[in-house]
Amino acid sequence: MPIAELFLGAFLQVLFDRLASHNLLNFARHEGIDTRLKKWEKMLIEIHEVLDDAEDRQLSGHLGVKSWLEDLRNLAYDIEDLLDEFATKSIESRFKAESGTKKVSSLLPSCCFRLSPRAFMLDHKMRSNIEDMDDRLRDIITRKDSLSLRENNGQRSAHGPLDKPLPTTHLPEPCFVSREVEKMEIIRLLITEEHDRTYADINVIPIVGMGGVGKTALAQQVYNDARVTNYFEVKAWVCVSDEFDVLAVTKRIFEATNDHSSCECKDLNWLQDKLKDNLFGKKFLVVLDDVWNEKYGKWTTLLKPLQSGAKESKIIITTRNLHVASIAGAPPKILKELSLDASMTLFTFHALGVRNFDRHPDLHELGQKIVEKCKGLPLAVKTLAGILRTEVSPHKWRTILNTKIWDLPEERNEVLPALKLSYLNLPSKLRRCFAYCAIFPKDYEIKRDELIHWWIAEGLVKAKEGKNCWNEGLDYFNELVARSLFQKSSNNGSRFLMHDLVNDLAKLVAGVTYFSLGELEFEGDQNNSSLARHASFIPSDLVVSERLKIYHGMEGLRSFISLEKQYCTSFVSQKVLCDLLSGLKYLRVLSLSHYNIREVPDCIDKLMHLRHLNLSYTDIERLPKSIVTLYNLEALMLRSCQYLIELPNNMEKLVNLRFLDITNTWSLRAMPLYIGNLVGLEMLSKFVVGTENGSRLKELKNLKNLGGELCIFNLHKVREAEDAKDANLPQKEGICRLTMQWSEDFENFWNEELEAKVLDFLHPHQNLKSLTISYYKVA
Repeated sequence: MPIAELFLGAFLQVLFDRLASHNLLNFARHEGIDTRLKKWEKMLIEIHEVLDDAEDRQLSGHLGVKSWLEDLRNLAYDIEDLLDEFATKSIESRFKAESGTKKVSSLLPSCCFRLSPRAFMLDHKMRSNIEDMDDRLRDIITRKDSLSLRENNGQRSAHGPLDKPLPTTHLPEPCFVSREVEKMEIIRLLITEEHDRTYADINVIPIVGMGGVGKTALAQQVYNDARVTNYFEVKAWVCVSDEFDVLAVTKRIFEATNDHSSCECKDLNWLQDKLKDNLFGKKFLVVLDDVWNEKYGKWTTLLKPLQSGAKESKIIITTRNLHVASIAGAPPKILKELSLDASMTLFTFHALGVRNFDRHPDLHELGQKIVEKCKGLPLAVKTLAGILRTEVSPHKWRTILNTKIWDLPEERNEVLPALKLSYLNLPSKLRRCFAYCAIFPKDYEIKRDELIHWWIAEGLVKAKEGKNCWNEGLDYFNELVARSLFQKSSNNGSRFLMHDLVNDLAKLVAGVTYFSLGELEFEGDQNNSSLARHASFIPSDLVVSERLKIYHGMEGLRSFISLEKQYCTSFVSQKVLCDLLSGLKYLRVLSLSHYNIREVPDCIDKLMHLRHLNLSYTDIERLPKSIVTLYNLEALMLRSCQYLIELPNNMEKLVNLRFLDITNTWSLRAMPLYIGNLVGLEMLSKFVVGTENGSRLKELKNLKNLGGELCIFNLHKVREAEDAKDANLPQKEGICRLTMQWSEDFENFWNEELEAKVLDFLHPHQNLKSLTISYYKVA
């Protein structure tokens, strides 16, 4: 069942921000289109008001609404592209107007400018595009009215009509496998008395894991264990789910702990007083199943009457969200997926009513393949097994094996609603970030830092006041980890994995905006590939034009990402690369790392929308001079380009550049002139000191937003100690790791008095985590 377009609300908010931009409005007034843009804004607001109803009706299978949402999505992308083109052409016009009359260093690092009335005239194509957008918007409004979509009244639940989970009970599952270690650990925590605790402290045990991993089943086993039953005087099981309503939860606890008193129509004060009296001095266990609450105030209010119990009292909560556990003030018990053997036992019990294939050896191989596609998720195992219940036809089993879990009959599919809750409970700002992860194939190790850069380039990360974009993006990523949508890879602390079904969920949400070409097969809808906006590509050793042919028709593509293939460097010719790029003029993200590329094609300057360019681990020696006309470029990644000799002149024209990664570019001779004018830089991994004015150390002075790692090389070339003072390192509190390197040729370059002053002036701020000083001569 498709659930694409659910991130449209977040996307429209991006358009609202763009349309309200002072710079855009100033430009629009001069071009006579400000009234038109204001009208668009009003129409988009009108559309935004009915999105909740449209999304709910799409989930119910309404084809007309699905088509309307798809057209709205494509229109929203096209409007953003057009607004982006306005801004880009305007920057270009400003540079041309000021060429030869003003120093480039006077430019601001964004589109903050005033245009003369005739500084830039809209060409015929742009005006035609505006008319086209106008017509399409009016059509969307007309169709909205014909569909009778209702405005949002502010009362919508986080869950759509098909997503309401069934309430859980304390009764245990008939088949419980492979959790004995976790079960015994929790029971030990429950029945072990802690003498140093006070009555005010209630011991909370959070069980955390992704949807369908078996948190409730484990809690049920613990709750019904005889040792637990004998230890506690009072027990209560409460299925919380959905909204954390303190009154409703308190009522359920009260009803579970008191069989004789009615609490209908009672307010919270009455309930909490009675519950406090009922629990006073008693040793109780309360299980709160499926908790989503992240509000500390609600949690403390719920705990008030529970604090009257004996100090041995305990609370178990099950949740998908690590933040819920942190609010409860307790270390979480992270529940992992089942092993293959355990999954097989669970599968055979629910499919065949036994715990092995002894009676049906012909089904064993098919059964194992079906179980393997569940990747240890008990809910998926049970769902597929339930569909095959008592069915012993190999043909039926092959059908299930070849059917995607999402395509199972709606009335028998418990996996989709369970996992969809994780998505629907995401804050709006994270929905598009999660959907973007559809670009990754299954089992791909996601590089956290790369993904955050791509989010930023696509405008999915909006920094708060006083916070840089990178840190905001890192918060977004950590939030998805906390919500069990990413899991750390065991191989590397900065690499993460998505469970296969979570990966499938991202693809469903992204819909036809996602497309990927692996080594052997396509992922995505080839028939609708022309509508794709984000694409990934797993290269072979030699990338030929035939393999890239499918991408040539994706004219609206915004991301083209060549994913890293382990132990492989791919070769692509200049012609093949230029043929590809010449048709992808709307690209925001272009990643070609680990390619055997010696030259970057000149046609790259046609990518006027480009925000992120990754050429890391390539063999390039120089970048084309025209790259400085990519005025929207925010990230230039050149890590480990070991043959890179120089960066192009006039790089200060890249007024929106935030990230310049030149780590391990050992052949780089010096920094480009006037790099200090790029005051928006958040990452400058390396600074090579030069002697020419404009490449000296003092260029660091105004780069106040630098963070992460900074390596300063060739400090022996500093001729004036004041340059080091002007670098203003003590004020750059975002820098975590600092490396300072002089020349190993002490005899020819050492000036003891000057070097001592330079070192003194370069003292970093006190929060620095790592400092390395190389080739500084100690007397």
